Amino acid sequence: MAVIQKIRNYSGLLIAVIGIGLAAFVLGDLLGPGPTGPRRFDVGEVEGTSITYRQFENRVQQQLENWQQQRGERPGPRDAFQVRQQVWEQMVEEILLEEEFERLGLRVSGEELYELITGEDPHPVLVQSFQDPATGRFDREQVMDFMANFEMFDPGTQRQWLMLEDFIRQDRKEEKYHNMIGSGYTVPGPMAAMDFSNRNATADIRYIYKSHDDIADDEVEITDRDLRRMYEAHKHRFEQQATRSIKYATLTVFPSAEDQEAVLNDILQRKERMKEVENLERFINAQSHERFDPTYYGRGELSPNIDPGIFDAEVGDVFGPYMEDNAYVVAMLKDMQMRPDSMRASHILVAYQGSASAGPETTLTREEAQQKADSILGVVRNNPAQFPILAAELSDDPSAEFNQGDLDWFPDGAMVPEFNEAVVEAPTGSFLTVETDFGFHVIHVTNKSPLREQVQVAKLVRRIEPSSNTFREANNRITSFAETLRETGDFDGAAEEADLNVREADRVGKMDFTLPGVQEGRSIVMWAFDPDTGVGDYSRIYEFDDKFVVATVTRKQDEGIPPLQQIRSQIEEIALREKKQEMIAEEMRGIMAEGGTLDDVAAQMNLEVMTANDITFNTPTLPNLGPEPKVIGAVFARSENETTRPIKGNNGVFVAEVTRMDDVITPDDLRQAAQPVRDAFRNRVRMQAFQAIKEKADITDDRAMFF
Repeated sequence: MAVIQKIRNYSGLLIAVIGIGLAAFVLGDLLGPGPTGPRRFDVGEVEGTSITYRQFENRVQQQLENWQQQRGERPGPRDAFQVRQQVWEQMVEEILLEEEFERLGLRVSGEELYELITGEDPHPVLVQSFQDPATGRFDREQVMDFMANFEMFDPGTQRQWLMLEDFIRQDRKEEKYHNMIGSGYTVPGPMAAMDFSNRNATADIRYIYKSHDDIADDEVEITDRDLRRMYEAHKHRFEQQATRSIKYATLTVFPSAEDQEAVLNDILQRKERMKEVENLERFINAQSHERFDPTYYGRGELSPNIDPGIFDAEVGDVFGPYMEDNAYVVAMLKDMQMRPDSMRASHILVAYQGSASAGPETTLTREEAQQKADSILGVVRNNPAQFPILAAELSDDPSAEFNQGDLDWFPDGAMVPEFNEAVVEAPTGSFLTVETDFGFHVIHVTNKSPLREQVQVAKLVRRIEPSSNTFREANNRITSFAETLRETGDFDGAAEEADLNVREADRVGKMDFTLPGVQEGRSIVMWAFDPDTGVGDYSRIYEFDDKFVVATVTRKQDEGIPPLQQIRSQIEEIALREKKQEMIAEEMRGIMAEGGTLDDVAAQMNLEVMTANDITFNTPTLPNLGPEPKVIGAVFARSENETTRPIKGNNGVFVAEVTRMDDVITPDDLRQAAQPVRDAFRNRVRMQAFQAIKEKADITDDRAMFF
């Protein structure tokens, strides 16, 4: 059982490493047979290798099982979308790296995999998953036992183990690949010496600068030729993915006054029935928007609408209705007790076939398990010192191997109800048995906090939500807006007339999931990127949980470098800056050409002379100005007492004078000096090697057609 749980727990790591997914949905006739046979639909292609819809969905279906096992629930729409992103990235990486592995002949043999699982230096994930609880060390016997009994485990556990093997095999190949790249990198002596100097040499400087912002824009003339030249020089900076700009009108549906009154009347009627029911818990679970909460609360822990008054009430007294969190609530005092806030107990779990803790190794029937628990109870009552020994030997709770059954302190309500109430009611020091979904527990109550007054409250909650009539009125309103929009073509005017909220989203990517104010706006994004959707087109009415949305595309940006007209304003800024800096540099050069010093330039241009001490080449910043790599580079290309030419930097145009320059003595043995350079490269290999492959790869991503 412990081994199974560890494998299942490890599935969470696999989720993080290889991505997780959502169950496959049916595309209907999209995936049906065509007129000449089965039709093929690809979600993408990587270097000529197709990723078909079915391949992709099989992978995400597999990962969905891991998600459900790990969290006990399906992912929500936003989580599911992120899951698909992760699965896609993993499949792209697998294809690209596998091509590299094949080209280089990288393999992991069966013997090598076996060694990574059972050898003297097992893979770290095995070490993490199969530890001896008592020592925290890798338990090789657990692994061997699991592999020997592999056929006994359920298909889900077997599948997770095979995924674990695949991960170990893939990780080992990647490790070999990265080691090959890292080992092929050497640091020549001159390079090591230069890096040593760059890290250790320091200089002091005096400098002046004039900001390009000191020149007004209207003092600069920018011609079309200037713009074209700047565009050609800088257009690579604007390369981008395909985007859309979307304007959309939203109508959020709120409950009306009539809706609120209807909910109030409804809960008043239910309140009367609540007073008469025999099974209050069942009534709450059937009639309330929130399930019955069996927790006991002390003073100051409940809503101020009923606290502290409920502590002076009688069992059966009813409070409300009152409003809380956009709902009407009726509260009934169900029970009042003197209870501990926390307790401490030890237990020995006896599982039986069909219990929640049963595994393939569980053979006892319920009756046999009860007899065994009663037998253990008799032993520990006669000899309490045997309890920790028997817990370590007999308990079906894996944690008993290292805690001898001691559960330590736990708050009231933390355990399953049957166990929790048994410990509350039993005296400290007593022994007893109780049955839960996990099996039979032999319990030793070892300690309790002081008793205090606590209450159990049954709350009937009815949320105030828009009625069908309110939704119908909202639908009529948004429909009227859509009709006006199609008649006039004036989006803003029609929205203003309908009193709708208009928002805009710029540079929306084709795989974006949300829009501002629309958390599940994926369907709108897919419409905007549909090849048949043009600028100025209007969408259908989209209905979400509490709102209606109508959208229009205001701009389409294709993948690649945009034309000059689309980025004209940005190019103009670059051209203005370049012209202004050249005007400043020309003025500085003119003064220096006549023999002017740094101080002369400062005096004639009314600039302040500043200083910077102990600057280094590897830290190219100036105090209060931030990064200025061109300035720092020019400084270290000069000798002491030399002055630079005007330098066009990030903040303006600079002139610097070197007042001190260290002479760095390069060590005879450069091996230690070369190590930081070598380590820095090897640390970048894992991430940057794949990124370089990906940037050069031919990847077609058509997921937006499907999801």
